[in-house]
Amino acid sequence: MNSQRISLNIPKSISRAALIRSAHPRSYIRYAAPKPAQILSRQYFSFKNLFKKKDSKPIINSSLILDENNLFHPLSKSPIKAIVEKGKTITEFGVCPVCEEECNSASENTSGNSPGKQAHKHKPTFECPDCGYPTHCSEEHWKKDLHHKKEVCGYLRTANEDEHDLRSGRRMVEFEFPSSQPQEMVVNFSNWDTFFYTRNFSTIKNNRALNHVSKILTYPITIGAILHSYSPFTRSNGLTNEGVKSLTALKTTVKEHDLARFDKNLASQITPIRIFILGARSEAMLPPLVYLQLHYLFPQTLINIYFVGPECIPSTDETRSTVSISSKLSLKYYKGLFHDLIWSFAPFDPYNDIFFMFNPGVGHPVTHSQWKPSIEKLLETKCAIFGTGFSQTDLDNDTNTLTSEHGDKLDWLLTPTKNPFSSLKKDFGLNDLRVWAMSNYGIYGFRGKLYEVKST
Repeated sequence: MNSQRISLNIPKSISRAALIRSAHPRSYIRYAAPKPAQILSRQYFSFKNLFKKKDSKPIINSSLILDENNLFHPLSKSPIKAIVEKGKTITEFGVCPVCEEECNSASENTSGNSPGKQAHKHKPTFECPDCGYPTHCSEEHWKKDLHHKKEVCGYLRTANEDEHDLRSGRRMVEFEFPSSQPQEMVVNFSNWDTFFYTRNFSTIKNNRALNHVSKILTYPITIGAILHSYSPFTRSNGLTNEGVKSLTALKTTVKEHDLARFDKNLASQITPIRIFILGARSEAMLPPLVYLQLHYLFPQTLINIYFVGPECIPSTDETRSTVSISSKLSLKYYKGLFHDLIWSFAPFDPYNDIFFMFNPGVGHPVTHSQWKPSIEKLLETKCAIFGTGFSQTDLDNDTNTLTSEHGDKLDWLLTPTKNPFSSLKKDFGLNDLRVWAMSNYGIYGFRGKLYEVKST
């Protein structure tokens, strides 16, 4: 599956206001261009140490390992030890795709599987000179594989350069994120381009920086895109009638939080919006300040984010269970399965609670049994639930499983659709480089079925 790369080079002839009106015709009424002083005084939060180990000592006056014109290296000859080890892992656990196809073809033409057929599946010890990855067992098989040259090689080349760039030792200016902005400045949620432009991410200069940042921000911005009043998910883009009802309830609560600034009685009655991220893995291990970007989208809203999952670890020593990012945003960590911890969170309110499952693998044979009891409990809450998939196949597997096993108990809120805020960086399987994943590639939503009681 091909994924079109997005460029941030917006023509100068397109005005800022025109760009916003293109996606939200009414948004220009509220938009006001910032004064020069406001732009100059904007603060940034830096995540340049995001990929540095916590126990590593700071290096003073360190020189660059690689410059921007020297990012491509075969994995076995990389100056970065971690990348060399990655190449060895691929060689150890991978299989030459041409050998595999030949064995599969041979097994189809013969009755039974003879031991000799398996012996022809050789390890990928030959490094493709164009992408630098060990892809085939020999140069002969590499030349024979036209699919690799047309469909895979280009993406692997990009992944090679991206990984070397992250470890190049340069200052990662793209991780210096903007802070809050005036409320009258409307954020455009059409796609990454317009979002970064209207949020003034001025440090993102090229596609490589866009790949790096989108992989991190895909989690908070996907949440924000669902809850925001200028959400890209509308009736014309997959949202169902039931979805409108559920999101209207949540957006009403967001509006109440906004109005509470001017009403002390209302301020004393509001409760935080609870965002549950189930099966949390990498999203729970991001620097907590990454989620400040969600706070800046809803500056007046009290938000508690609950990370729940067996792999959810808040810190290396597992001592912290709550991290307060600001006066209005807190992160809470719970290690375990949702259906086992449900009474720690009950009761639930569709006006205040929303659930997210990022790349859960509901329909995957390995994880299906863990998710099934949690899905049953989720449907009982009657709250909105949104899930994502890392590819179209993964998305289809999850939604088909939900339909076949729980179809009579759920209402669809958002039909499966492409997520405009998916990660733009492709991650490849170490045992098969033809298999790739993009975090939050697609998104869908559902809720426990509501039964209307009619009086006779």
